[in-house]
Amino acid sequence: MKAVRIFCAAAMIAATAATAGAQNMYDAIEFGRNEYYGTARSMALGNAVTAIGGDLGTVGINPAGAAVAGYGQMVITPGISISTVGSSYSPVGDLEYGPERNNISTRMTLPNFGVTAVFQTGRSSGLKSFTFGLISNQTRQYNYYASAFGRNSFTSKAGEFAAAASGYSEDLIAGSNAFDATDISWDILTAYRGGVFGSYTKGDGTYDYAGVTQMIDETGMWCYVPGELSQNSVTRKWGSKNDIVLNFAMNFSDNVFVGFNVGFPYARYGYDEAFYEAAVNPEQFAITYLDKAGNEMTTYFNSASYGYQYMADLDGVYAKIGVILTPFEGLRIGAAIQTPTMYTITEHWQNSASTTYADMMFNANGYSPEGEYSYNYTAPYSANFGLAWTFGERGFVSVDYELTDYSVMRFHELHRGGAPMEDIFAIHNETNRYFAGVAHNLRIGAELRLTPAFSLRAGYGLATSPERHWTNDRGEDVTSGDFMAEYEDYQSGAKFLVGSAYYPDRTQSVSFGIGYSSPGSFFADLGAVLTSYPDTVFVPYLYYDSYDAAGNLQNVASPTILNHVNLWNVALTIGWRF
Repeated sequence: MKAVRIFCAAAMIAATAATAGAQNMYDAIEFGRNEYYGTARSMALGNAVTAIGGDLGTVGINPAGAAVAGYGQMVITPGISISTVGSSYSPVGDLEYGPERNNISTRMTLPNFGVTAVFQTGRSSGLKSFTFGLISNQTRQYNYYASAFGRNSFTSKAGEFAAAASGYSEDLIAGSNAFDATDISWDILTAYRGGVFGSYTKGDGTYDYAGVTQMIDETGMWCYVPGELSQNSVTRKWGSKNDIVLNFAMNFSDNVFVGFNVGFPYARYGYDEAFYEAAVNPEQFAITYLDKAGNEMTTYFNSASYGYQYMADLDGVYAKIGVILTPFEGLRIGAAIQTPTMYTITEHWQNSASTTYADMMFNANGYSPEGEYSYNYTAPYSANFGLAWTFGERGFVSVDYELTDYSVMRFHELHRGGAPMEDIFAIHNETNRYFAGVAHNLRIGAELRLTPAFSLRAGYGLATSPERHWTNDRGEDVTSGDFMAEYEDYQSGAKFLVGSAYYPDRTQSVSFGIGYSSPGSFFADLGAVLTSYPDTVFVPYLYYDSYDAAGNLQNVASPTILNHVNLWNVALTIGWRF
């Protein structure tokens, strides 16, 4: 059976902090991962170009590639990104998935643009030429839209909010400064203000909270969902990551090419999450209240919604050095290594919630303040190695291997005082160290020149997941979430990790394209890449103790959504040599 990964709602993952944005291992991997795009030619070759060079799309992978071409270039590469996500909903864990719903998201992109200038030294051997370049290559596409729906008569997100609020005083939750002065998670505070849950007096005289989707039994001792709810979960990712590269490369005797990059990556990553639930039959969801005259009145719950919006802006810097060797005719050997990237990240986030009733006068909306936080992040280093065999003027076959070590990822405070302070990222960095490891990427590309003007290209890529899980001294399987939840036990030595294993997830890509080169300076390339990602299971809200009308504890898991994700990227490069 194909392995799937489980991801909880973003606000829940960050539940250890009252006003947290991201700052977890999954986002660190998301920010640090490169999926090279570049020019249409490099994309069509599956980016197996470490030993090839000559194309501005190759420069971000191996800086020495700029020196292979004996001429300057100016290129621009517009493109289009098409995300297709097939989503299936199950109301009771991963047991009863319904029909798959296909979701498509399309956006325009700019995978590459740049210019290089070549300066000849006039020598017949030694340093024959050197190249300066300014190039922008896209390294990630955040294009994702998933929507799944189904019916649930067991649990609700409103009920989960009420369960999560249990134990907190209503004075604290309702306080005017609760977002700033308490450690209560912002999603709970927002849901309360949006009317998603409220307090009630139990049969024993104490009080607790109930979701707007729940009925309170006659004794006041438990709550339950009285009828079917129509539930809909929507998640969206948007944005991109780009590298602005300052390149310097040298050609020695047409046999040794050396290059240096100073890269300035920048990115905008957006994540939106919404969850809707509505009563299939509102008359089953009666709510009794007293009017101003003390008369008992009844209205009916219609719908509730919850939203979480998150955006991160990243700016960084790194260095990269690369070399291409041609030890004898036909063989090319390439290698490059990139330092860890030092990022500054600024996050913004906000929560929202709303409820509607049969009587509109009871409708409610709630919003959190807009959160903002900045911090530093060290992304992983990477190393590329490539071999290529050329067949004269007829074409070539190229193979690349890339290694990226995610265990070095670290979060750092942006501003720390002079006195020793508690490391607020200690738990996150320890999680990164143990549960993020090495990712391997194999890329294969080939080009066949049909005529002096036209070429065909194809490529394939296979990338492994850097995420791993452990076995502890008690024989328990430990995920990154388990480790964070029991961090104090592992830090104190009450528990310790014994052995690790990588998840078997694989990301695969296939690519193809065609190129045209005129007898003059103009050239054009068309390339397309289809990337297939591992299946994922998304949990829109967490498990909580739920009851039926008779007060029996229901043994049902939270709803889950199974997602099949594919991403098409098509690009057209237009360029001129000079």
